[in-house]
Amino acid sequence: MSRTDSIASDIACFATAFVFAAGLLVLALKLWDVQVDGSAGYNYESSRQSERRVQTGGGRGCIFDRNGELLAGNRTAFSIVCNAACHQRRTWDGTVDAMWGAVSEVYQAIGREPSIDKEAIRRHIRRSPSMPIVVWRDIDYVTLAKFSEKEGEFPGFSCSESEERVYPNGSLAAHLLGYVGRDRGESEAGDEKFNFFMPEMRGRAGIEIYYDSFLRGVPGEKRLLVDARGFAISEWTVAEAKRGPDLTLAIDLNIQKAAERELEGQKGACVVIDPRNGDVLALASAPSFDPNLFVPVLSQSLYDRYAKDPAKPLLNRASGGAYAPGSTFKPVTALAGLSLGVPADALYDCDGSYSIGGMKIRCASQWGHGPMDMRHALMKSCNPYFCHIGTEVGTNELFNAAVAFGLGSKTGLDLGVDMAGVVPDSEWKMRTYRQPWYPGDLAQMSIGQGMLLVSPLQMARVAGAIGTGRLVVPRLKAGMPVESTPLPFAKSQLDVVRSGMRLVVTGDASGRGTGWRAGEGVPVAVCGKTGTAEIGMGEMRRKNAWFIAYAPEKNPVVALAIVVENAEGGGITAAPRAAAVLRAVFGEEER
Repeated sequence: MSRTDSIASDIACFATAFVFAAGLLVLALKLWDVQVDGSAGYNYESSRQSERRVQTGGGRGCIFDRNGELLAGNRTAFSIVCNAACHQRRTWDGTVDAMWGAVSEVYQAIGREPSIDKEAIRRHIRRSPSMPIVVWRDIDYVTLAKFSEKEGEFPGFSCSESEERVYPNGSLAAHLLGYVGRDRGESEAGDEKFNFFMPEMRGRAGIEIYYDSFLRGVPGEKRLLVDARGFAISEWTVAEAKRGPDLTLAIDLNIQKAAERELEGQKGACVVIDPRNGDVLALASAPSFDPNLFVPVLSQSLYDRYAKDPAKPLLNRASGGAYAPGSTFKPVTALAGLSLGVPADALYDCDGSYSIGGMKIRCASQWGHGPMDMRHALMKSCNPYFCHIGTEVGTNELFNAAVAFGLGSKTGLDLGVDMAGVVPDSEWKMRTYRQPWYPGDLAQMSIGQGMLLVSPLQMARVAGAIGTGRLVVPRLKAGMPVESTPLPFAKSQLDVVRSGMRLVVTGDASGRGTGWRAGEGVPVAVCGKTGTAEIGMGEMRRKNAWFIAYAPEKNPVVALAIVVENAEGGGITAAPRAAAVLRAVFGEEER
């Protein structure tokens, strides 16, 4: 072999050795990547294939009244569940048949029909075989005892505990509390989504939905180890769920009971507030409903029954009802007149009716009240007097006075139902009805009739604002910051209206006031105003009876509004009911 051939051969050997060494190096690096660097990732992927992440719901906080009385709490509900893994067969249909057969055996032992059928089992094992299926939901203690005696004879079956919302006072305060329903969670942990969510209680209406995020607990997590077919083999807890905080309301349960008692068998509402800070002491609407029937699930049949009820028990009339205020609006008209310089002592001769633009508005006194000043016009609720005042001051001034009392706007109540109402004027009427504003519209509005609409909550604010001189934002949650604005009226002007509202209850030498029944048995001085709003035409014509009040006369601590639909009159129907509520507020002595 020549020297050249030898060198070429050596080079070829070195090249072959280099390629071989490089291959070994690449293989070593790949093995390192797979066995060392990539092991964590592969283990993670393997665990994801064999594990299921389950979010567990946190307990819901309770709701209490201002005195610590329970308004909404939780109870332990017992259910019988079945783990499909204990009954799996080679085929899905075989597993379904085996589970249904096992369910039938348990049924024979406890004597209670299961909450599911065979098709429900089929859907469950197709979608989530690793999760237990609830076969008997919310069982009683007798059924629980029967099952516990023979639980060992039924492989795969066990008792499960959960929390359900309970309203210990039934329908009491149902419209303000609302109700809850079961719903799946939505949270995620890191960048990994949960495979399953245990249903948790979510607010559906009232305080329950308004403060839902506050009341809800912190979800927990558990993990399931599953086999190749997805059936659970074992489980363990990763993080415990935490209960949500409790919520204290400004509501006084005793006052709420009194308000609802006075509305029993009626359609109407009653609102009681503290005019100093806006605390809502009672928010009653009738008829009502039992929120316990809506938990854990509101059935379609039950909802249809309530929704189709002509009495509208689901309607929150207290903060969501739209009513003509009738004569309870007259104090606002009086203040509009005083702010434009109308003398409180100036007399107007009431002859029993007021004529304007071809319209005749009659007075409650058929033959008229004769000469009336402002205080006595409030005392006797004289329609012609306030029609005269309203037309004297004009639409803009009356509109501005109503708006100053918060009418035509939402109150700011911490509840989803907060009706703004309507304070009409020429622009509103043209925009809504494509009709001009007539003098008769102004006269009707001056006595709280026509297109003017308010809620009982708004009128309770009006009463309280007259008593204190400040309009407060109402609040259901206790301890919230006070929000209030001063009324744009002088103290001397407010004092005129206050004295007139006191005469409504006390009367004087000239006779009784229209609301004299509102002071019966109440141990403090009550200032109020009756109202009777006529609605409808012809055979559909009916009356809604109103009474608004604040008490005591000096430094008032409570204000209320009550309305009763299809009633006789404010003084006859609403005033005595208001007195009963005020007696519950003050008892035998002023608080």
